Amino acid sequence: MAVHDSRDWTGERAGNCRALRNLLHQLQLVDSSDKTFEQSPFDTYPIAFYAERGFFKEDKAIEAVAQKLSLDIFKLSEHSLESLSRLLDSVPTNSFSPSAWKEMRAIPIAVAPGEITVAMADPLDRAAYSRMQFAFDRPVEVVLGKEAEILKVLSKNLAQEDNHTVELIVRGKQEEEAPHKKEVFKSNAADFESSIGDDDPNAAPVVRLVNKFFSRAIAAGASDLHLTPTKSGLQVKARIDGIMQPLLEVPEGLKDNVLSRVKLLCGMDISERRRPQDGRLRINTNFGVKDLRISSVPSAHGENIVARILSSDVKATTFDELGVPEELRKQIERNLKRSCKVNLVTGPTGSGKTSTLYASLLHLHDKSRNIITLEDPIEYRIDGITQIQVNNKIDFTFAAGLRSILRQDPDVVLVGEIRDEETASISMKTAQTGHLVLSTLHTNSAAAAVTRLLDLDIPGYLIASSLGSVLAQRLVRKLCPDCAKKVAKKKREELGLGDKVREAVGCEKCRESGYAGRVGVFSFLEVTESVAEAIRLELGEEEIERRAKETGFCSLAEAGLELVRQGVTSYEEVERVIGLVEGVESSTSEVVVASAKSAEKANEPKGLFTQPKVLLVEDDEDQRAIYGSIFESEMFQVLTAIDGRDALEKLMTETVDVVVCDVMMPRIDGHDFIRRIRANHQTRDLPILMLTAANTEESELESITSGADDFLSKTSSVNVLLARLRRLVERSSEEVTHQPVT
Repeated sequence: MAVHDSRDWTGERAGNCRALRNLLHQLQLVDSSDKTFEQSPFDTYPIAFYAERGFFKEDKAIEAVAQKLSLDIFKLSEHSLESLSRLLDSVPTNSFSPSAWKEMRAIPIAVAPGEITVAMADPLDRAAYSRMQFAFDRPVEVVLGKEAEILKVLSKNLAQEDNHTVELIVRGKQEEEAPHKKEVFKSNAADFESSIGDDDPNAAPVVRLVNKFFSRAIAAGASDLHLTPTKSGLQVKARIDGIMQPLLEVPEGLKDNVLSRVKLLCGMDISERRRPQDGRLRINTNFGVKDLRISSVPSAHGENIVARILSSDVKATTFDELGVPEELRKQIERNLKRSCKVNLVTGPTGSGKTSTLYASLLHLHDKSRNIITLEDPIEYRIDGITQIQVNNKIDFTFAAGLRSILRQDPDVVLVGEIRDEETASISMKTAQTGHLVLSTLHTNSAAAAVTRLLDLDIPGYLIASSLGSVLAQRLVRKLCPDCAKKVAKKKREELGLGDKVREAVGCEKCRESGYAGRVGVFSFLEVTESVAEAIRLELGEEEIERRAKETGFCSLAEAGLELVRQGVTSYEEVERVIGLVEGVESSTSEVVVASAKSAEKANEPKGLFTQPKVLLVEDDEDQRAIYGSIFESEMFQVLTAIDGRDALEKLMTETVDVVVCDVMMPRIDGHDFIRRIRANHQTRDLPILMLTAANTEESELESITSGADDFLSKTSSVNVLLARLRRLVERSSEEVTHQPVT
């Protein structure tokens, strides 16, 4: 791995690269006056270089070059990857090391007694061609291949070739510094600066060590790299397929040097260790160019550093690459054609929302639209699109930026995330004025996005008229194709998902995890007229989903079970990621699958051996303290909220047995709060006791009408209040206890 590449543009090899670049000019794919290729610090070859920057589609350029030179085209398939990797180690192709093959951007694809067939990213590289003919002493047949596919074949062999053990690196560092141990921590920026880009065996051990764990993380396909300081050293871990896995441990004596090296590379102040810092780094690896977004925060044993690993090849971010099913892709693309709408992508952090948004942008990016984005931070840079970074330090928020860019004549607006009422309101109104708006929300389902917007005080009628679609998504790990096995017949019958259901085992290729790679699970809610009516009337998530099912809506759980039925992932993985807490019917099966956890929870006797939990919603601080003390004295667990909105947010993360709610509250009052609880199928059966200072028939009638189970004046005695509360809890416990288990 090299941070920079000092390419020498003199000599025969540089001339050959220019020969291919000139051919692209002859084919009218690039302008002869363009000098970006010659000035680039990276060693990408011409076709891939210009394709990454949007000059042309790589496939079309390869077809044009192959036709001009009368060459066949090499296309890599998953089943041929392993055999091609083995071919590199066989005679006579092992005459060249993997690094030499990489330097030539070539791989052998077929060996015959009288000929060797080689795929090359630059078929005009005469120097490389002559080297191969001399080494093999037989004719070499050249075909044209994608540079990324050639590097993919080489990646495993390159990783093995470069697999210097950490012990050797550490030992070299310790031996080097043994006589000068006290000076280890006095290294300054200049010492590190001089070694930037060094990747040879003579480089400083700390440089090699840092390069090593970056290389290992990227080779393993990690999304994040964690450097966690401990009392005894530094733990280096990588998040691979969503799961944290250890890479190596750095001893205490090297901890500060390693952390300083990383901070220096990404432009942080290495002398500042008390404050959080952010930085960016672009590195060139055997797996292509990677962008790293790096965060540092002080911790008890030193600075904790996390690097988010992003591919700089945004051109590869398409719906097909993300694994979106064809029928769903057509639905999404159809909705992207509609202006005057807001299209949302929902899911937790790390569920792939940003990738989906960028795939949408690339689908829309045809130079006929003015596309402007507001991001925090900008993860991928796309030529021809105006991308703006929000900056909360100067009050340039999503809302402020959105107001500004409306004066920039946009056709498409991307808002990185809707976080508050102001951003949500402006986004909806932006769609009303004829713009297509793309954004994200943190919700657990597609229908929950509507509830979240209502919680942000966006009127139902505005949501109904502005919202075009909601795509909820998760990422689940795919079963390893080399070791996954069919589940036992008895378990298959219990699941009722067909004969293709498989389970994870674990092997060397998947690092004993049983999984390799990830695939998206998608739930797409299209706002039809019927769904829009349910939103406008605020009928709740369950009714929205019921109406959406009339036009083919599929929940996340159903989509996940379909992947289980197809043998793509395991039932346990879907349950881990999505959390099947209710009976869910697979879209292609008549059998209902019930979660054992759900059944166990339904059979737990409440209020008998455990303390019931009450959610107390009261805006007055003194009364909140008084009621809380009363409930706790009677063995209730108490969770408090200052108003209806605060209570709704707590119900998203907490499980309670009963709600005690005041009527008069700011933001969302008691009646509106209850109506929203009753509209949500997950909370609609929650017992609610309404407290009010107005002891009138009209007030009681309004409370009961809005959905309260009981009504009580605040002037009532404590004994009456506790008796009413116990009755609601006991009634709720009886209903749960006698619930049939499906």
